[in-house]
Parts: sequence; structure tokens; C-alpha cells
Amino acid sequence: MQTNPEPGWRFWLLIVLFGSGAALSLGAALLFLLLGLAMMTPLLDLPSGSAVSFLNIAFTSGLVGVVMLLGLSSLLRAPRPSPSMPAPPQRRLLLASLAMILWLPLVWLFQAVETSPLAWLLLPPLVVIGAVIPAWWLVEIARRGLDGLPRGRDWQILSTSLALTIPLTLLLSLVMLAVFIVVLGVYLNTQPQLLADLQQFFEQLDPTRLDMEQMETIANQVLSNPVILALLISLVAGVTPLLEELLKPLALWLYAGDRLTPAQGFVGGALCGAAFGLWENLSALAGAGEGSGVLILVARVGSLLLHTTATAMFGWGLASFWGQRRFLGRLIGSYLLAVGLHAGWNLFGVLSAVPVTPPLPLIGRLPSSTEAFNPLWLVLPGMALLNLLLLVGLNRRLRVEAHQSTPVASLNAPSGGTQPAQTEPTLLKQDDLNGLDSTGH
Repeated sequence: MQTNPEPGWRFWLLIVLFGSGAALSLGAALLFLLLGLAMMTPLLDLPSGSAVSFLNIAFTSGLVGVVMLLGLSSLLRAPRPSPSMPAPPQRRLLLASLAMILWLPLVWLFQAVETSPLAWLLLPPLVVIGAVIPAWWLVEIARRGLDGLPRGRDWQILSTSLALTIPLTLLLSLVMLAVFIVVLGVYLNTQPQLLADLQQFFEQLDPTRLDMEQMETIANQVLSNPVILALLISLVAGVTPLLEELLKPLALWLYAGDRLTPAQGFVGGALCGAAFGLWENLSALAGAGEGSGVLILVARVGSLLLHTTATAMFGWGLASFWGQRRFLGRLIGSYLLAVGLHAGWNLFGVLSAVPVTPPLPLIGRLPSSTEAFNPLWLVLPGMALLNLLLLVGLNRRLRVEAHQSTPVASLNAPSGGTQPAQTEPTLLKQDDLNGLDSTGH
């Protein structure tokens, strides 16, 4: 990647984006912090049930604000002729791996704190730390031994993902959900019996006295309808993955003209995906405090791994295409693979959560059981392992390609004494290699 000074349009766009994002995030953090503390004050006689959730949101907003301030700081620093990394790549991965080992007892501490009287004080920082450590570890796995981004560029990519990609994705997801509801409503109007059953069910539904048998009955009736089942699958495993995988590497497009190497696109994509997955996990953990947070904390690591791996692959495809236009097949293939992984994860995630097995090909042939164990629960851990192997494997491939492309001195150089003056350089500069593929073309 070239390290030229920021172009005017990009510099000012990011200044406005990070500055306004930091102000809004830190302002929201202060507001939710005051509301959460006020709920804990007995003198005000306010409901205290949501106090921990408000404090969780305050710490999450504070984290987003700090990341954007770091991105803003990296923009305002004077460019250096030779960007330096804060620590050797191996040391960063070692520190992240050590933090991941400490994450395991932190999960046990999380479970103990969540139901303790001090949850309002100890749980919010544990939520942030527990969500950040796996994201950091996956990013370090992705960029191990690869050509690093210029100094501060990682914070800019993270900040852009949090300030631009996630709000835009949420907005388009709401539009998509609204369209789905309209289509579903139009279809239900043509099915008066099903509509009447649903209305009766929701009228009689008492959230404090859920009847699992009744839930299974209504779920069977809804999911046995082929039209509704097709709509749900098209939303969960179709439109949603297509949209999210297209938007997640949005931050990389700001640097499309900087001649990103495939390795830098891979690392940048991993940062984009980790930012997206981290935000999803922190949003899911906002309600922690009732005893179920530890399950969310552990289970959401698989989702974080999916987002990091899928977007890293697509970032690799994007950078390859930007550098060499003939890599169109790699671009399309990486996007379709990312969408396929995301679609499979969403589909089996929903199927393992519903109390019944929908009548789908192959899945409907699984042995049904009245026990608590669902055979589909084995699919998600297997897919998580697949994503991890893909992340590590593609990192290794890029390291091998970088090693094979490393220029070497001419074999004709004398073995001793002073090397004769050369009229033409025998070594290629690193910038000249940015446009080469693994075969040197």
C-alpha cells in the first residue's frame, strides 16, 4: 500500500465522520451512564431492572467513542516516511493468545458476577473486555506475518466500520425487514385460517407463562407452510448475507486507489469483519445481567469468527482485483464463498433454535427426538471450526506467496570482497511488488 499523504477528500470525510461519531458515542455513553446510576439510587424511586443494561450500553458506546478518537488521532498525526508497527507481529499474536487464555476464567467470572449484587458495577467492563479479547485474537491470527498496513490505518478502518458501515447496514436491514413484513402480511391475508390461528395465539399468549407445547404447535403450523418457510429462508439465508457481505468491507473502498496488496486487503477485511462482529456481540450482550449473558458471550464467538473470516476473504478478493484487473474470478469467488458461509451459519442457527424441524430436504430426514438435544447443534461448532481453518489457511497461503515473491540478490554476485558497482538494480523495491501476483506477473 502506498503511504502518500491523505488525499483531501478522504481526509476531510474521515475527519467529519470520526469527529461526529466520537462526539455522539461519548455523549450517548455519558447519558446512559447517568441514567443507569440514577436507576440505582433508591432516593429517586426509579425502576432498577434496566440499570445494568443501561450501564452496559454506556460502556459499549464509550468503547466506540474511544476507537473513533484513535482513528481521528491517526489522521491528525504528521505522516512518517517509514511507518513503524507498535510491536512485532509475533509479539502481538502472543499477547492476544495470552489474553484469550485468560478469557476462559473471565467467562467463569462473568457468570458469577452476572447474578451478584455488584453486577451493576462489575458487569459492564466485563462485557466489553469479554467481547473485545476474541476479536483482537482473530485479527492477530489474520495478520500474522503479513505485510502490515501503514501506521494508524487499522484504527481508521475500525472507526469507519463503526461510524459508517454498521449504521448503513442497520438502515438497509430495517428497510429489508419492512419489505418482508409487507409481503408476509399480503400473503397472510390470503390465508384466513392461518391468520385467525396466529391472532388467537398472540391474544392468549402470556409471556410469564409460556407453554412450550403450544409454541411447538404454532411453530409447526407456520413452518409447515411452504410459502412462509421460503420467505423466512430467503430473508435469513439469502438477502441478509448478500447485503451484509457486500457492505462489511465498505471501509476498504476508501483505500481502493492506494494499490492495496492482497495481504493488506485480507488484513483490512479481517478488521472490517471483526468490527462488525464485535458490534453485534456487544449489542447482544447489552441485556446481560439476568443470568443468560455468559451463554451469549460464548456462543457469539462463532458469529464473530464467521464475520472476520468471510470479510477477510472478500477483502483479499477486492484487493486482488484492484491491483490486477484480471482477478475478477477471485473477486466473485471470494464474495460468493463469504455469502455461502454466512447463509449456512444463519440457516442452521435458526434451525437449531426453533422447537421443531422444518420440512426441508435432508434436514427433515434427521431423527427426531423428544430429548433436549438437537442434532443440528453439532453443525454450528463444525462451521466455526471450518471458518477458523479457512482464516489460518488463507493467512498461511499469503505468507507463502509473500516469501516466494521476496526478491533475492543476483546469484552471480562475488562471494567475497567488495561487490562491484551495478548499473541496474538487481533487487525490486517492495512498492514494485504490490502489483505482482504469486507468479510474479
